[in-house]
Amino acid sequence: MERIQLWETGKTPLFDPAIEGQYEPSFDFLPAPGSGTEPRPVVLILPGGAYVEKVAHEKLPIAESMHKMGFHAAILDYRVTPYRWPAPLLDCQRAIRVLRAQADRLHVRADRVAVIGFSAGGHLCGMAGVVWDKGDPTAADPVERFSCRPDAFVPCYAVLDLPGTLGHAGSRENMLTGVDLSAFPYSLCAWENVTAETPPCFLFHTAKDDLVPVQNSLRMAEAMAKAGATVELTVFPHGGHGVSMGLTTPLANAFPDLLEAFLKDQGF
Repeated sequence: MERIQLWETGKTPLFDPAIEGQYEPSFDFLPAPGSGTEPRPVVLILPGGAYVEKVAHEKLPIAESMHKMGFHAAILDYRVTPYRWPAPLLDCQRAIRVLRAQADRLHVRADRVAVIGFSAGGHLCGMAGVVWDKGDPTAADPVERFSCRPDAFVPCYAVLDLPGTLGHAGSRENMLTGVDLSAFPYSLCAWENVTAETPPCFLFHTAKDDLVPVQNSLRMAEAMAKAGATVELTVFPHGGHGVSMGLTTPLANAFPDLLEAFLKDQGF
């Protein structure tokens, strides 16, 4: 495992060194076992935690599932409260760029970078899938010349409507308190930003999720379908919120195989 800092020390946008307990953002890169120098797809993991923490069961267990699929994994240590939006999105976008900028060294396929996120991390994942750019070829920072558009994104029981009635109150309070939503050229409800150019999306939810309503995923799938973007939606009848990859939940334990089939259908 290698920890890779997203920006040079002191150059992280919006970073405040006076905030205790949060270092400049980074990700842990975990190469697929036995991959050697063969370029592999990589999946950037965004653990949930209501934008106040990053929970452990959505870190290494997810990386292990990605390894079983033959993919590299990277676990993002993005900023949470007391930081506010757009700090987490900046971290996620930068991580995608860094993975592409260092693709040769890390033996990553720069054309196959996916993002998977859970709960509040699923909101960040959803936003990364709909708010992106192709990079600035004239940027002085060579990392910024790379696109931050993921080649696929996988929001899992995601808070896709962060500011709205379908969102999660704690996540909303932790990330949006004092934030002027009108200052952004996009909506923080992910499905309101979907276009035909939105990358392929796999949505995973349980019908009985009593913390983040399944309607978040249903509305996102509807928006993707209306835009003509590639989407797959799986809603399992059993399991509450926070089931991770669903491995211990009846029927939902099929999720890893379904996700692998979807990603490989997208060329991963």
